[in-house]
Amino acid sequence: MAGEIIYSGIGDLRTAEALSAEMLLLLADRNALPNHPALLYAGDAQGRGSAVLKIPEIGLMGYDLLSSTGDGSPVSNTALTDGSCTITVARYSKAYEASDLARLTDPANGKINVSAFAADAVQSAANTLVSLVCNVTDDFSATVGTSGSDLSIANFLAAIQALEVAKVMSPYMAILHPQQMGDLRAAIAATSGGAIQWLPASAEQIQLLGNGYRGQWLGVDLFTSSYVPTKNAGADYGGAMFGRGAVAWADSSIPDEGDPMQTILAGKVLFERDRTAKSGLTAYVSHAYMGVSKAIDAAGVSIITDA
Repeated sequence: MAGEIIYSGIGDLRTAEALSAEMLLLLADRNALPNHPALLYAGDAQGRGSAVLKIPEIGLMGYDLLSSTGDGSPVSNTALTDGSCTITVARYSKAYEASDLARLTDPANGKINVSAFAADAVQSAANTLVSLVCNVTDDFSATVGTSGSDLSIANFLAAIQALEVAKVMSPYMAILHPQQMGDLRAAIAATSGGAIQWLPASAEQIQLLGNGYRGQWLGVDLFTSSYVPTKNAGADYGGAMFGRGAVAWADSSIPDEGDPMQTILAGKVLFERDRTAKSGLTAYVSHAYMGVSKAIDAAGVSIITDA
């Protein structure tokens, strides 16, 4: 094994000087999955008999038009269009392992303890789900933007138009890398002259939609995530705009077996303690089960612009 937290390896946390009462978290994207209707939750896989969830797709509710039929003539049957997409729920895990000496020297405000690792487990599971979404939405067949060029108002309008032409119902959401969001803000400030109002996120909206929510522009809810992947050998970022049906996700609850070394956090994260007595090591292990899939490809547009 490797990566154990041992006393000799945490010199920045165990020094001759007294530690400050403050603790700085290293920089990371800590936004959870947005609570937005454009993201389709396919359900909990627990007890379903399979780790693969299938979502039926059917051409009803106006998909086919009525045909002109002569008076007294029989109407021909219309073939019912159908399809499906699948989501595979898989395991995602992480373990921190600390020595007894590292734990027993941890100060009252320290982070080498069970409470800190438990809180981290919940946040890490949420971040993992966001990352999975971002790594699906960068690969829609429809794309806008130019490699090496900043995200522009024209790109944003083209993405909206592509969704409208594809008959994608609003509301739309866009997930952009912070660099793309900054480029869009700069373009709006430089060219729109305030003619089209940017609706910044209120505290209530952030509470409802998540910390990644940045506001609304042209009727599109904007979110940022540093998990938006790079494209074209790192030259660009692959953000996206999409409506309901483009992305589907699923997860699974984990049965509670009453093991005193285990607990279920937030209903979906298994957090457990694994003791290696001979080495004086205690591991804190977290597991979550989730999956994300592109459902209807035409319901989304990837936005590929300069990194």
